[in-house]
Amino acid sequence: MGGALRYGLPVIAGLAVTAQASPLDPPAPEAVAEGRQIVQEMKASPRGPYSRIRWYCNDGSVQPPVAYACSERGGGRQHAEYSPARARLAQLGWPAGTIYAATTVGELFDAGLRQERLRKLPLEQYLVDVDNGWVLAKARHYRGRVQVEDETAAGSRLLEDLLGRTAWARDNFLLVREIARTVPHGEDTGLARAVRRDAVGLAELEPSAERWRAEIHTSPSRDIAPRLAEWAGRQKRPEVQAFAMRLAADLDRLYGAAGRRTRIGEALAAVGASPAGQTWQRRVAAALESPPATSFAALCGALGDARATVFDALPPKRRIALIDAMAEIEASLQIIYQEHLADAALSRADLLRLGLAATDCAYGSGLLSARERQMLRQAVDAGAADSLHLAEYRGKVAALKRAPGWALGTVRHTFAEGLVTYTALEPKAARFSDDLLRGSPLWMLGDVLKKLTRDADRLAGSVSEIAGETGGAAIALNPGVARGTLRVFETLDEAEHAAMQATDIVVLPETLAELSRVAGILTLGEGNALSHVQLLARNFGIPNVAIDHAVLETLRPLEGQEVVLVASSNGDVLLRPVDDALREMLAPASAATADSPVRIDVPLPDLAVNRVLALPDIGRSLSGKVVGPKAANLGELNRLFPGRVAPAVAIPFGVYAAHLKAAGLDTRIADAFTRRNEGRLTAEEMDAELARIRREIANLEIDGRIRRQLESLMAEHFGEPGSYGVFVRSDTNVEDLPQFTGAGLNETVPHVVGLDAQLAAVPRVWGSVLSPRALAWRASVLENPARIYASVLLMKSVPSTKSGVLVTANLIDRSAPGLTASVAWGVGGAVAGEAAESLVILPQRTELVSESKSPYRRHLAATGGVGWLPAAPGQVLDDAEVEALRVLAAEVADKYEPVVDDSGVERPWDIEFGFIEGELTLFQIRPLVERSGRNADALLRRLLPLPDREPLADRPVALDELPRGEKGDS
Repeated sequence: MGGALRYGLPVIAGLAVTAQASPLDPPAPEAVAEGRQIVQEMKASPRGPYSRIRWYCNDGSVQPPVAYACSERGGGRQHAEYSPARARLAQLGWPAGTIYAATTVGELFDAGLRQERLRKLPLEQYLVDVDNGWVLAKARHYRGRVQVEDETAAGSRLLEDLLGRTAWARDNFLLVREIARTVPHGEDTGLARAVRRDAVGLAELEPSAERWRAEIHTSPSRDIAPRLAEWAGRQKRPEVQAFAMRLAADLDRLYGAAGRRTRIGEALAAVGASPAGQTWQRRVAAALESPPATSFAALCGALGDARATVFDALPPKRRIALIDAMAEIEASLQIIYQEHLADAALSRADLLRLGLAATDCAYGSGLLSARERQMLRQAVDAGAADSLHLAEYRGKVAALKRAPGWALGTVRHTFAEGLVTYTALEPKAARFSDDLLRGSPLWMLGDVLKKLTRDADRLAGSVSEIAGETGGAAIALNPGVARGTLRVFETLDEAEHAAMQATDIVVLPETLAELSRVAGILTLGEGNALSHVQLLARNFGIPNVAIDHAVLETLRPLEGQEVVLVASSNGDVLLRPVDDALREMLAPASAATADSPVRIDVPLPDLAVNRVLALPDIGRSLSGKVVGPKAANLGELNRLFPGRVAPAVAIPFGVYAAHLKAAGLDTRIADAFTRRNEGRLTAEEMDAELARIRREIANLEIDGRIRRQLESLMAEHFGEPGSYGVFVRSDTNVEDLPQFTGAGLNETVPHVVGLDAQLAAVPRVWGSVLSPRALAWRASVLENPARIYASVLLMKSVPSTKSGVLVTANLIDRSAPGLTASVAWGVGGAVAGEAAESLVILPQRTELVSESKSPYRRHLAATGGVGWLPAAPGQVLDDAEVEALRVLAAEVADKYEPVVDDSGVERPWDIEFGFIEGELTLFQIRPLVERSGRNADALLRRLLPLPDREPLADRPVALDELPRGEKGDS
């Protein structure tokens, strides 16, 4: 099993595969190599993924392609037969060249835990669209491979079946929408997609047509068809002229005034004559006749209500028509926005209303959930207010800026299986998510957000400057300064297998479960604020910035260049290439980061305690001395919250030290670090020596005395051997120092069942303290990394239905009181970076930061390890559970003595918890370690003119005025 996050799925480092492998593990390298070879052969073949043409008769027989072959066999259909190579490619995980007339609904719907085959269809079609036909490169015109009428009939049956599953379709609305765009079921199925695909094809055929591709993909207008036709008439190459004229004709049907009105009228009429359908049709027709701003909002509202209420009221056939009509409305909205609103002089109130309307559109498209839509309405709607305080205005803009990240999470959740598999086979598939969002109402919201963000930042004196572009959607999650080489990773698989350096500033598609030490991090979307990587970034003062796709496009030209990234404590973000002047200004700072933490001299722990300890024998006074802080803090939790803490026993540092000493490994470790410090070992030789030592530690046997102690205590506190599992957790003496936390650096082996397996896991966890990743993160702060000792905490497995992390501070807005919680379904949720539900729990209400969008959840497998099941979308914590966390935070504040940082500021608590059928269980508590943003703030003051922000928060902002810097603003 891999050790990373794959499209929202967490994988615990070093997990022994004793149960199911993760459904989202990428294909094996040898499978990818074989698949790519098959694809290349298909591309070169005039038959592509097919072998021959056959008649498939209704009596089940297969006949040669002769006239009337099925006439006496109950009729039938004619189409191509899949080749053995295609069968092998599908067996490897990549269906290609799908013939719908040859595919049953059961094959598509019943495959896998989450209908994986169905979720792969849009990815398969996407590669056909963007890769010149992909496996059909030479086979698209293979005569008889499909019959259009058969494909349309089969596609209609498939859609009618899917849309007839009301509850499923409601929960998978984005998938339904994209399947309807992918599966042929009418004359103009997928016209918008075909236009976008052909725009790419034209640009590949004639490089000067790149401007047409860009306009069609980003800002199509009513007059684009005649302008393209005029351009086509000037082309000298007949094939370019013919291709462009065909594309112009399709554009006229899609965006032209006459064609657009005809298509919408036909689509509305097809929705049917039911009361719900008629009411909705009249509403859309009236909206189309309204002024642009009113029309835009009304049409977006109609899209939202089509999903929320109209869909359920229609029979399956009319639901197909409704989905098609919604696609036509989306195309009309693009024209309305581009021609009438994009460059209009709109007030702040107009822009807020426009942005909110776009989120209604995004909800109607399936990109946002009903809960997300409602949260945005509550947070953004300014009602009839004439003005707002600047802080309120910025809060509304910030809330609106969450929508693109939420939508991206929905795409990744919906198409997770296809994204993993097809991207591994063909990197072009990695752009599927981007292209889907660009072709959705989200691109209009992105345009509105640029104007609102630029205005709010100017009013507040904030800065968001990326490569010279200002006003982009960049959110500072953690302050810091980094200077290094910019590296852009398009896919998680690419990032997970890259050799990252400590001087890299990395752009990631989303938060990784494991990440090597780097200088700076930029992620698409906010990710999980309480994942181990985010906590490590806070700990080390690594600037961590969330960006949107538009910013990603700006960054790509800088890949490989030396840049500086600054994220301030006030939310400012600056990224620039390093020139001579900037290099001189940064000279006093570290080459990697200007916020490097103070070097720590690790004290030697007490190694005299050489026996296993039960939880009641452990308290905070033993932390870092006899056992690690996990065990010490858990013992304190157990004392203060009896009956609410998972049972556990601890193996102290002294046991680890005694076993290493007996094997002579302690002197080898010390010698390796000494020779490395003296230059007698290269970095590669050091890595090799530590890898050998790690293997030897992992193969140590627990001596008889300790084994007997463990058997006795585990039987006393856990039960009969074989009746329970344990999480074997690393717990070092450098885990939670005042200026350093080792969250997630060492190995945890989950749910180990059976005494022998449990004892064997202990040395394995011991060895993980010398892993390259853990050593790399510690190297920047520890003076004596050879003095790292491991204790081990064995916690009885708890079958949590929900689990997560609570921090007793508002990490989203540090100026306001509150708690921050990240929680996901299943066991061990929200700490490995998955797309967890993140909430800010305020005194009187709860604010949604992000929904849980992990496709799968972990559960305890009967034989040990974890299994995987689909995770329910939507809300995780209910109101009673949120209130239980409020009460827990108050109890912790009352019962625990505060811990302060080096500035005397009280540190918040970081608490791991789980719920079992509504009952709260506690797993860990520790102080949260963070770095200040003082260096980042000071550098920004030198680079840019920044105002005194203190008096600005209460400044009134007139909503009827144009944003600063927009048209008409003086």
